Amino acid sequence: SYRGFLFGSLNADVLPLEEYLGDTRQVIDLIVDQAPEGLEVLKGASTYTYDGNWKLQMENGADGYHVSVVHWNYASTMSRRNYEANGTPTVDANGWSKSTGGVYGFKHGHMLLWTRALNPSVRPVFKHFERLSERFGATRADLMVNETRNLCLYPNVYLMDQFSTQIRVVRPLAVDKTEVTIFCFAPKGENAEDRALRIRQYEDFFNVSGMGTPDDLEEFRACQQGYNATNLPWSDMSRGATRWLEGADENAQAMNINPLLSAPRSEDEALYISHHHHWQQTLLRSLNKREVTQ
Repeated sequence: SYRGFLFGSLNADVLPLEEYLGDTRQVIDLIVDQAPEGLEVLKGASTYTYDGNWKLQMENGADGYHVSVVHWNYASTMSRRNYEANGTPTVDANGWSKSTGGVYGFKHGHMLLWTRALNPSVRPVFKHFERLSERFGATRADLMVNETRNLCLYPNVYLMDQFSTQIRVVRPLAVDKTEVTIFCFAPKGENAEDRALRIRQYEDFFNVSGMGTPDDLEEFRACQQGYNATNLPWSDMSRGATRWLEGADENAQAMNINPLLSAPRSEDEALYISHHHHWQQTLLRSLNKREVTQ
């Protein structure tokens, strides 16, 4: 386990957990350290399936490019609530692509998407900035409060700290069918007002009945159908390549992480290169072992 999160593997031949997680531990720390008494998983979970490959969900969770378009219904509805109707306030999805952000690709296939929230005051953690600053310093408190993060822990787990807080577990059922189970987590001892806001924000976007998840599932189905086309043998993942940086950029240095690749915009695809390269190398190692044993 690490910081209360339990991990398991069906393969006994694995690295020690902390070595496998590597610098993603720093990102997990940014999530856990917000809660002085630790985190808890809230009651209830949702499980759903989609007709597509499991890697579609893993790519999607760290993709900042699709948010303002695919989730336009959510973005426009939340914008009206935030600024006109005085409903449940939410992180501004309409301005997601306009804010500062970036992506990181790590060793072992892990990925991170981060953005600066345009309206961080709507997040339950916002009112705790002073406490966090006193304990961890202003720079670290700023990362916790004013930045959102989507962390992919390879191969099949996401920790989300953005529109709300979520654990997402992905289970392949077939090459073209995938099961996803989602959980909401929150700080232990959270006051009733913050807890209610967190859950309402979670329901609006993440829940099966929310406005975000159905968009993504239709996107996965359409992508899988499109992959049946055979005219183009490859899927181009070079967006933003002229901006990619090997190693850590300024924000990564502030987070005390050293990714394999950094890119300065949330829509850049640098993170997928290290992600899929790890998948490729894992398959090749397995094939080599099989050939040796035969």
